[in-house]
Amino acid sequence: MTTRSLAFRLFVAAAAWIVVVLVVAGVVLLSFYQHATERAFDERLHVYLKTLVADIAGADVGDRTAPGAMGEPRFELPLSGWYWQITRLDKPESNGSKSLFEATLPSLADLDIPDEPGGVREGYIKGPDDRRLRAVERLIDLGEDGRYRVTLAGAADEIDSDIADFQYALLLTFTALGVGLLAAIFLQVRFGLRPLNRISGALAAMRAGQATKLPPDLPDEIVPLARELDALVDANREVVERARTHVGNLAHALKTPLSVIANEAGSAPASPLAEQVQRQVVVMRTQIDHHLQRARIAAAVSVVGTVTEIAPVVDGLVRAMEKIHAAKRLKIKAQIDPSLRFRGEKQDIEEMTGNLIDNACKWAISEVAVRADPIQIDGAVFARITIDDDGPGLSPEERAAAGQRGKRLDETKPGTGLGLAIVQDLVSLYGGRFALDEAPIGGLRAMLDIPALQARIGAHIG
Repeated sequence: MTTRSLAFRLFVAAAAWIVVVLVVAGVVLLSFYQHATERAFDERLHVYLKTLVADIAGADVGDRTAPGAMGEPRFELPLSGWYWQITRLDKPESNGSKSLFEATLPSLADLDIPDEPGGVREGYIKGPDDRRLRAVERLIDLGEDGRYRVTLAGAADEIDSDIADFQYALLLTFTALGVGLLAAIFLQVRFGLRPLNRISGALAAMRAGQATKLPPDLPDEIVPLARELDALVDANREVVERARTHVGNLAHALKTPLSVIANEAGSAPASPLAEQVQRQVVVMRTQIDHHLQRARIAAAVSVVGTVTEIAPVVDGLVRAMEKIHAAKRLKIKAQIDPSLRFRGEKQDIEEMTGNLIDNACKWAISEVAVRADPIQIDGAVFARITIDDDGPGLSPEERAAAGQRGKRLDETKPGTGLGLAIVQDLVSLYGGRFALDEAPIGGLRAMLDIPALQARIGAHIG
């Protein structure tokens, strides 16, 4: 997938949304768990706090800052992280658990922590060994028997440890869930966009002449697109057919007056004017044929799905040239990839290759070789047709001038000098290339690159 592909955009959008949702959900769950862990820890602290309050309320006046056993050994161990402290506010009396080891706990009230309903404060404080503690604090007013502040604290390490374990488990779970969701989104996008690949393949089949319509069994969302594409192809064919009809009408409308002019000039007494008219009529007919041919080919190139097998065309031309040039007893060899097909009409490739083979036969001494192989040009498949002869060949300057319209390098050979120029015009209309070079067998090589289709392209292109 590339950054411009629809699949990439859908996948990235879904992935970004999944990441956002998982992160938000993770933060919310972690916050809930943190609050739940703190509440559970506070419940334990409140149990001990109630025990201290009950001891204070039931003890004699002199023993209210020295309660009995709490039932928790960690209150007896020095700096264990679990502490209690009772401070009388109306007199300088204070006592704490043995675990405090003569240290004191700070007051939550002094830390500006607000009290909750019932006069209880909850929060975090720093213990005697700079250890982080979770503490609860309550004020007790016994009237004439005094006012007391009871503080009970436990090590916050337990809370942090539980939260860290939950965070780790949450991270692993959400990571696995995210990977699973991304994989599901990836498969969903690929599966959901598969009909577009079918349309692409169907359009390629239409261009190759293997189909005339898109497949009907497409998803409902794509059916309107397929219907419009079919209508566009049909409209293209109609436009081309109308253009061909107009071309034929134009040819008939122009050639008939030219024939009349030529006949009148031929029946008139011999004069320089009559000869000039006849020569210009020939030139006009040639130009009309050429430009009408260009118009016809330009229309044919626009038609979707026109293909022609190359091997039968070349074989037919070779047989025809063997008969036409039978007097020279030429050896014409053809080696054509049978799977190659020209993306155009049969008469166009016949005219291009026919002109080149005929030209090679005119100049060859004894041998003409024709070959067609698939090549790639800018990622597209082309057929390279090469025609070699063992004739005298051409110099680089002559090869450059050979394609000029009406240019004949040897007046002893029959022709109008338009053959190579027509080939050049036709191949350019199809987006191909034409070049002349030296042939390995000693004469001239003509190379023609035309758009093609070839199913086993990987097995033939180096």
